[in-house]
Amino acid sequence: MRILRGLLLVVVFLVVVVVVAAGADWFRAEQIIGARVQLPAMVFDATAGDAARGAHFAKGVLGCTDCHGQNLAGGPFMTDATVAIMDAPNLTKGAGGVGERYSDGDFERAIRHGVRPDGSKLMIMPSTAYQYLSDQDLRDVIAFVRSSPPIANATKVRRIGPFGHLLVSIGALPFPADHVDQTAGHPGVQPPAVDVTYGRYLAHVGGCYLCHGLNLAGGHYEGSPQDPSAANITPAAIGSWTLADFKQTIKTGRDPSGHELNPFMPWRSVAKMSDDEFNALYAFLRSVPPVASAQK
Repeated sequence: MRILRGLLLVVVFLVVVVVVAAGADWFRAEQIIGARVQLPAMVFDATAGDAARGAHFAKGVLGCTDCHGQNLAGGPFMTDATVAIMDAPNLTKGAGGVGERYSDGDFERAIRHGVRPDGSKLMIMPSTAYQYLSDQDLRDVIAFVRSSPPIANATKVRRIGPFGHLLVSIGALPFPADHVDQTAGHPGVQPPAVDVTYGRYLAHVGGCYLCHGLNLAGGHYEGSPQDPSAANITPAAIGSWTLADFKQTIKTGRDPSGHELNPFMPWRSVAKMSDDEFNALYAFLRSVPPVASAQK
C-alpha cells in the first residue's frame, strides 16, 4: 500500500507540474497575443500610386494574392483548431472588408509594421519582409488594393488553439510586429535595375530571407514545426545554375535535376516577375557567399 500510495503521489505531482507549466505557457502566450504596439499616427499618402504596377508587384513579388486571394477578398488561411482558426482579411471595400475604413496610413501600418489601427498585432503577415518596401512601391501596392472591386466577404475572427498558444509562448509562431524595427526609415524610391542592389531589394521584400534564412542556406526557418525546410539558394547549392535554369525552376516548379519544388514555395507567384526582375534576383543570388546547406 505504501508503494501504491507513493506512486499515486508521484503521478499527482507530475499532473500538477504539467498543468502549472501549461497554464504558464498559456498565460505567457496571452500576454504576447494581447500586447499592443504603440506607434505614432501613420501619415501616408498613396494617391500618387500606380495601381497597374502595384498589381504586378503585389502578385509577382510580394505574393499578396497567395493569402488574400486573387480578388483580395480574403478567406480561410489556417483551419486547424488545435493551432488556430484564422482567415486572411478581406482587403476590398466590400461588406466585411477593411478597404472602406482603412486610411493609407492604416494600410502602411499593417503592411510595413504588422499592426492594426488599434495597435493589436497581425499574425503571419510578412511585415518582417515588407518593412523594407520603398515608399513608392508601397504607394503602388496600396493603389492596387484600392482599385480592386468591392467583394462582400465577412472573414472569421482569429482564434488561437491550445497548440497555437504553446507555439506562441516558445516563439515558434511569431508575431511579425515583434521582429520589425518600428523606428526604421524607408527609402523613398528603389529604382528598378538589372543589378545586385535591386536583386537584394527583391529578395528582402519578396521574403526570400524569411524562409531561406539570413544566409540563404535554407534549413527550418522560424515558424511552425510542421512547415517544411527551405532549400539552400546560395552558390554552394545552385552555383551551377544558369539564368535559364533559374527561370525554368521558378516558372515550372521543377529544378534542373527534375526535382519538384515543395508546394510551400510560392513559385507560382514568383513566376510572375518580369525578366528584368528575374535577372536582378539571379545576379544577387550569384553574388552571395556560398554556404553549406543547413538542412538535413
